[in-house]
Amino acid sequence: MFFKKHNIQKFILLSLIINISLCERLPKQFLESWGEKIINEKTPDYSSIVEIVEKYYVTEEGYSLDETEIIPFGFFKQTVNGINYRLLCAIKKKADQTPTIYDIMLHKHNNVFKVLSAKSLEYSSTDMSKKDKKKMETSIVKYYFEKLYTVKEMEIQYEYHKLGGLYDYAIYDLIVKLNNEDDENVEKRLLIVYRNDRTFTVELELKEKK
Repeated sequence: MFFKKHNIQKFILLSLIINISLCERLPKQFLESWGEKIINEKTPDYSSIVEIVEKYYVTEEGYSLDETEIIPFGFFKQTVNGINYRLLCAIKKKADQTPTIYDIMLHKHNNVFKVLSAKSLEYSSTDMSKKDKKKMETSIVKYYFEKLYTVKEMEIQYEYHKLGGLYDYAIYDLIVKLNNEDDENVEKRLLIVYRNDRTFTVELELKEKK
């Protein structure tokens, strides 16, 4: 009986050592990864967080929802020291076309949400390869496929690459010139996301100008 109990204790100790060793070797991005959620009213906690973010910007930052749009386009969850959420959103005045991209961190404890930080992202610039530009253009073609638009030209206005914890994730704010089936020229402003699976996705159409 003694030896059986002793072996169990040795097994538990060995398991703890292996777990600690694995934690030291696993990449930080794996241990602290943010899982992206599909934006949907039925996604747990999503509606509550959007409402909290709106209240935060009204009370803390002095925004007016009559004059300002808060447009979520990225929603993430992380389970480290409790449940953490992250919301990427575009905030812009309704009379203005240019958005500011915000990265908002929240924590949930006992069903109470708290905004930990809210910061606007600084834009940067990188040289995009011809291959990636083609991938981006293809994502736009797919987005407008049913509307029978063809892409004439695209111009990146702002790029956002420094999103701590969101590895290989980037946001592009760009203007696209399209041509429709009636041979009319249309200009649109899009937010496109690049993810770590190396795909581009049109997340948001901000405004249309004819």
